[in-house]
Amino acid sequence: MPQHDAGEVESAARRVLMAAPSIVDSPPATARPNGKPPATPLQAVDGLTLFRAEYTDPEPVIDGLLFRGVTVFAGRPKIGKSWLTLSLARDVALGVRFLGRLPVEKAGRVVYLALEEPQSRTCSRLRKLVSTADPALGNLHFIYRVKPLLTGGAAELDAYLTAHPAELVVIDTLLAIVRAGNNRDVLRSDYNEMNVLRQLAEKHRTAMVVVHHLRKAIAETGLDAVAGTTGLTAAADAVWTIKRLPGGDFLLDITGREMEDRTYGLKFGAGEPFGWRIIGEGPEVGLTEERQEILELLRDEAPLKPAKMAAMLRKNAVTVRRLLQKLHADGFVQKNRDGGYCLSAVNASPHAVNSVNAGGPK
Repeated sequence: MPQHDAGEVESAARRVLMAAPSIVDSPPATARPNGKPPATPLQAVDGLTLFRAEYTDPEPVIDGLLFRGVTVFAGRPKIGKSWLTLSLARDVALGVRFLGRLPVEKAGRVVYLALEEPQSRTCSRLRKLVSTADPALGNLHFIYRVKPLLTGGAAELDAYLTAHPAELVVIDTLLAIVRAGNNRDVLRSDYNEMNVLRQLAEKHRTAMVVVHHLRKAIAETGLDAVAGTTGLTAAADAVWTIKRLPGGDFLLDITGREMEDRTYGLKFGAGEPFGWRIIGEGPEVGLTEERQEILELLRDEAPLKPAKMAAMLRKNAVTVRRLLQKLHADGFVQKNRDGGYCLSAVNASPHAVNSVNAGGPK
């Protein structure tokens, strides 16, 4: 943990201890005349009751990626966060696959707080992401002005969601909706702000994605990279972080309380189709484009022999055979008795590798 975070935690803890009544000085609890323990306002649930209880699983909006609750989505400025969240809003509103691959389980109304751009920019971006005036775009509602979160904004958002329930709420950005002064208690404020948003998400049973920034300093994990204090990520249900790889592609790391950690390789295409696409998941991330093309072909056409694959890919047969040998050694593909190749059972994922035009978001 960074030194300044540790100091903030210590300072906050000291304030809590100073404000709390002294337990040592409190008079001891005495038993009632009938020998029963004194009454207490605290309520406890025993382990056997919890063990036997039945609770429903968290409801996904996008299975394995986005659940009801608050998700912090952090990345460096100008990396394309707004393009990705607008794509997410479009796909949930239209009920189509997110990033071209991930099924939307809960399509419906989306509320998008676009607090750092004019309506004209939203219009321009939306026309690039949607080719026709689809009637389902009526499910997508944009808000451009709201009061600061802790001084009226939370109440405004609460009232709006009560009147207009939504499957997804996007807040772009956290700093824009907070708009706090420099003299605030940073640690306590970070936690309180995120906790208010989490309570709103729980009350209205919606998924809320909050766009934020990464630290300038290098961090070992996605959680450590999120700008602000540990109070911010502690109050969130999930955290997405996106970063640019040396080769020009992007890495999207997913971590959360109710989901397995995941990593997606992304590419931003400036041609057709326009926008973000998945090019790999988990161990596939970081593979060369040539190896990705082979995996993509095998997902659609397997089993295939090297010569046939070379012809279909219009590549040299010796090169394809060598790439297949490497993919086999790394466990991505398996070889049949007749010499044909198919995906290994571990890597036969619905999240296919998909190569699109190179480029980056603007």
